[in-house]
Amino acid sequence: MGVGDIAGEGLFTHLAIRQADIAVGDILGRDVEPLNLGALSSVTFTDPEIGVVGRTEAEARSLGLNVAVATKLVPHTARGWLHAVGNEGLIKLVVDTDRGVLVRATSAGPHGGEVLGLLALAVHGSIPLATLRSMIYAYPTFHKGIEDALNELG
Repeated sequence: MGVGDIAGEGLFTHLAIRQADIAVGDILGRDVEPLNLGALSSVTFTDPEIGVVGRTEAEARSLGLNVAVATKLVPHTARGWLHAVGNEGLIKLVVDTDRGVLVRATSAGPHGGEVLGLLALAVHGSIPLATLRSMIYAYPTFHKGIEDALNELG
């Protein structure tokens, strides 16, 4: 058991490590960035992999956020089409429309956990949708499906 394991917020190794960093920093009197559970990510290593980050759509609505949702099926992306067999999955984005940022993202499909990296950064850093839309996504990659999902938002 580690220092972060006693907090009880979620039984993820990556969360316990972050909690331990915060606890140790506090003990040593350091300025430490507070824990952002609104950007907690997790990956379930099934086939397909399922990665999620942030608050659920229902949680966002219960917090009074105005949300929009977009979903792009992986088979309908360039890489998903090329991948063919085993390309099942989706990228789902939940957006706080007032702030123009992602509050939740799901990446299910081949390499879903890896695709989640960019989405976790976007949620954690409150990166504006305009910035995500202006990014040049490598083609054809699974993470380009994020751009495709952004386009579904209109």
